[in-house]
Amino acid sequence: MLKLYSERLKEARLKAGFTQIQVKNHTGINNKTLSGYENKISEPDYETLKKLCDLYGVTTDWVLGHTNNPNSDLTEAERVMVKKVDLDDDSFIKGDFNFAGRELSVEEKKELQAMARLFLNRKKGN
Repeated sequence: MLKLYSERLKEARLKAGFTQIQVKNHTGINNKTLSGYENKISEPDYETLKKLCDLYGVTTDWVLGHTNNPNSDLTEAERVMVKKVDLDDDSFIKGDFNFAGRELSVEEKKELQAMARLFLNRKKGN
């Protein structure tokens, strides 16, 4: 992981108005562990990084240095849809989706899933 993450994690926490103790209370992440992340002593795993980014309102891409935009370009409607439909598993393929009055075939849903992943990753700056 780029060492930039430590600076950006601290910057995001401060901009969000949290102390390390408040982050501990919200996430369960020990404040000493958080201090280690912010001081380049240790690196968070992905789930921990995601939890911190969600709390701070920034993207993991920004923290990791993939983009200089700390916020997602997704609209609120897109965020709601992403939360409702999991594009990372077969639940999307198994779901009932209709277009123009007919149910989509499994192949159409697979293609739509692939296109949605590409679109959302592009919007997130991946």
